[in-house]
Amino acid sequence: MSYLREFIVAYISSVGFAYLFGCPNKSALSSGIVGAIGRMVYKISYTKFLGLYLSVVIGSYVIAILGEIFARKFHMPSSMFITPGIANLAPGAGIYYTLSYFVQEQNDLASNKLVETLLIAGSIAFGITLASAGSKSLKGFKFRRADRIKYVDNNLVDKEEKK
Repeated sequence: MSYLREFIVAYISSVGFAYLFGCPNKSALSSGIVGAIGRMVYKISYTKFLGLYLSVVIGSYVIAILGEIFARKFHMPSSMFITPGIANLAPGAGIYYTLSYFVQEQNDLASNKLVETLLIAGSIAFGITLASAGSKSLKGFKFRRADRIKYVDNNLVDKEEKK
Protein backbone atom coordinates (compact mmCIF):
# COMPACT_ATOMS: atom_id res chain seq x y z
CA MET A 1 0.00 0.00 0.00
CA SER A 2 2.93 2.32 0.65
CA TYR A 3 4.06 2.15 -2.99
CA LEU A 4 0.58 2.93 -4.27
CA ARG A 5 0.27 5.92 -1.98
CA GLU A 6 3.70 7.19 -3.05
CA PHE A 7 2.77 6.72 -6.72
CA ILE A 8 -0.39 8.81 -6.26
CA VAL A 9 1.43 11.55 -4.34
CA ALA A 10 4.22 11.66 -6.95
CA TYR A 11 1.61 11.89 -9.72
CA ILE A 12 -0.21 14.76 -8.01
CA SER A 13 3.00 16.65 -7.27
CA SER A 14 4.23 16.28 -10.88
CA VAL A 15 0.91 17.54 -12.23
CA GLY A 16 1.05 20.42 -9.75
CA PHE A 17 4.57 21.35 -10.88
CA ALA A 18 3.45 21.11 -14.50
CA TYR A 19 0.72 23.67 -13.86
CA LEU A 20 3.14 25.78 -11.81
CA PHE A 21 5.60 25.85 -14.72
CA GLY A 22 2.84 26.79 -17.17
CA CYS A 23 2.72 23.55 -19.16
CA PRO A 24 -0.33 23.05 -21.41
CA ASN A 25 -3.18 20.97 -20.05
CA LYS A 26 -2.60 18.07 -22.42
CA SER A 27 1.00 17.68 -21.23
CA ALA A 28 0.32 18.18 -17.52
CA LEU A 29 -1.39 14.83 -16.97
CA SER A 30 1.30 13.02 -18.92
CA SER A 31 3.95 14.81 -16.86
CA GLY A 32 2.31 13.30 -13.81
CA ILE A 33 2.70 9.82 -15.24
CA VAL A 34 6.34 10.49 -16.12
CA GLY A 35 7.11 11.80 -12.64
CA ALA A 36 5.24 9.04 -10.82
CA ILE A 37 6.91 6.23 -12.78
CA GLY A 38 10.34 7.80 -12.33
CA ARG A 39 9.78 8.22 -8.61
CA MET A 40 8.69 4.60 -8.26
CA VAL A 41 11.75 3.36 -10.17
CA TYR A 42 13.92 5.41 -7.82
CA LYS A 43 12.07 4.23 -4.71
CA ILE A 44 12.10 0.54 -5.60
CA SER A 45 15.73 0.51 -6.70
CA TYR A 46 16.81 2.42 -3.57
CA THR A 47 14.90 0.30 -1.08
CA LYS A 48 15.58 -3.07 -2.70
CA PHE A 49 19.06 -3.25 -4.15
CA LEU A 50 20.92 -0.02 -5.07
CA GLY A 51 22.52 2.92 -3.31
CA LEU A 52 21.18 6.46 -3.22
CA TYR A 53 23.12 8.03 -6.06
CA LEU A 54 22.75 5.19 -8.55
CA SER A 55 19.03 5.02 -7.79
CA VAL A 56 18.73 8.74 -8.52
CA VAL A 57 20.60 8.30 -11.82
CA ILE A 58 18.30 5.46 -12.86
CA GLY A 59 15.16 7.33 -11.79
CA SER A 60 16.14 10.49 -13.65
CA TYR A 61 17.14 8.41 -16.70
CA VAL A 62 13.69 6.80 -16.77
CA ILE A 63 12.04 10.21 -16.39
CA ALA A 64 14.10 11.64 -19.25
CA ILE A 65 13.41 8.67 -21.55
CA LEU A 66 9.68 8.83 -20.84
CA GLY A 67 9.82 12.61 -21.36
CA GLU A 68 11.42 12.11 -24.78
CA ILE A 69 8.79 9.50 -25.72
CA PHE A 70 5.89 11.73 -24.66
CA ALA A 71 7.49 14.70 -26.40
CA ARG A 72 7.48 12.84 -29.69
CA LYS A 73 3.97 11.55 -29.12
CA PHE A 74 2.50 14.99 -28.33
CA HIS A 75 4.83 17.01 -30.61
CA MET A 76 6.04 19.18 -27.73
CA PRO A 77 9.44 19.92 -26.19
CA SER A 78 10.67 17.22 -23.84
CA SER A 79 11.20 19.80 -21.10
CA MET A 80 7.39 19.99 -20.75
CA PHE A 81 7.51 16.45 -19.35
CA ILE A 82 10.98 16.15 -17.82
CA THR A 83 11.01 19.31 -15.68
CA PRO A 84 7.79 18.60 -13.75
CA GLY A 85 8.67 14.91 -13.53
CA ILE A 86 12.13 15.48 -12.11
CA ALA A 87 10.80 17.69 -9.30
CA ASN A 88 10.03 14.52 -7.31
CA LEU A 89 13.72 13.64 -7.20
CA ALA A 90 15.04 17.13 -6.47
CA PRO A 91 16.95 17.32 -3.17
CA GLY A 92 14.84 20.06 -1.59
CA ALA A 93 15.16 18.68 1.94
CA GLY A 94 18.93 18.49 1.55
CA ILE A 95 19.10 22.16 0.63
CA TYR A 96 16.86 23.06 3.56
CA TYR A 97 18.95 21.09 6.07
CA THR A 98 22.20 22.48 4.65
CA LEU A 99 21.03 26.04 5.22
CA SER A 100 19.56 25.16 8.59
CA TYR A 101 22.85 23.67 9.78
CA PHE A 102 24.76 26.70 8.54
CA VAL A 103 22.42 29.04 10.42
CA GLN A 104 22.81 26.94 13.59
CA GLU A 105 26.60 27.08 13.07
CA GLN A 106 26.92 23.30 12.78
CA ASN A 107 29.41 23.57 9.95
CA ASP A 108 30.42 19.89 9.86
CA LEU A 109 26.83 18.72 9.42
CA ALA A 110 26.19 21.52 6.93
CA SER A 111 29.15 20.63 4.74
CA ASN A 112 28.24 16.92 4.80
CA LYS A 113 24.66 17.69 3.80
CA LEU A 114 25.88 20.11 1.11
CA VAL A 115 28.09 17.44 -0.49
CA GLU A 116 25.24 14.92 -0.39
CA THR A 117 22.85 17.44 -1.96
CA LEU A 118 25.30 18.32 -4.72
CA LEU A 119 25.92 14.65 -5.47
CA ILE A 120 22.18 14.03 -5.78
CA ALA A 121 21.82 17.03 -8.09
CA GLY A 122 24.76 15.79 -10.15
CA SER A 123 23.19 12.34 -10.35
CA ILE A 124 19.97 13.87 -11.67
CA ALA A 125 21.89 15.84 -14.26
CA PHE A 126 23.88 12.78 -15.32
CA GLY A 127 20.73 10.66 -15.78
CA ILE A 128 19.04 13.33 -17.90
CA THR A 129 22.19 13.90 -19.96
CA LEU A 130 22.58 10.19 -20.57
CA ALA A 131 19.01 9.87 -21.83
CA SER A 132 19.24 13.04 -23.89
CA ALA A 133 22.44 11.89 -25.59
CA GLY A 134 20.80 8.59 -26.50
CA SER A 135 17.73 10.37 -27.81
CA LYS A 136 19.79 12.78 -29.92
CA SER A 137 21.69 9.92 -31.55
CA LEU A 138 18.41 8.21 -32.48
CA LYS A 139 16.83 11.41 -33.82
CA GLY A 140 18.59 11.21 -37.20
CA PHE A 141 18.13 7.46 -37.49
CA LYS A 142 15.44 6.38 -39.93
CA PHE A 143 14.39 2.95 -41.00
CA ARG A 144 14.83 2.51 -44.74
CA ARG A 145 12.10 0.86 -46.72
CA ALA A 146 13.12 -2.09 -48.82
CA ASP A 147 12.02 -0.43 -52.07
CA ARG A 148 14.14 2.64 -51.23
CA ILE A 149 17.21 0.47 -50.75
CA LYS A 150 16.57 -1.29 -54.06
CA TYR A 151 16.25 2.10 -55.77
CA VAL A 152 19.55 3.27 -54.34
CA ASP A 153 21.28 0.04 -55.33
CA ASN A 154 19.81 0.20 -58.88
CA ASN A 155 20.99 3.80 -59.27
CA LEU A 156 24.51 2.78 -58.29
CA VAL A 157 24.42 -0.09 -60.78
CA ASP A 158 23.15 2.24 -63.54
CA LYS A 159 25.91 4.77 -62.84
CA GLU A 160 28.59 2.09 -62.95
CA GLU A 161 27.25 0.71 -66.25
CA LYS A 162 27.44 4.19 -67.84
CA LYS A 163 31.15 4.41 -67.02
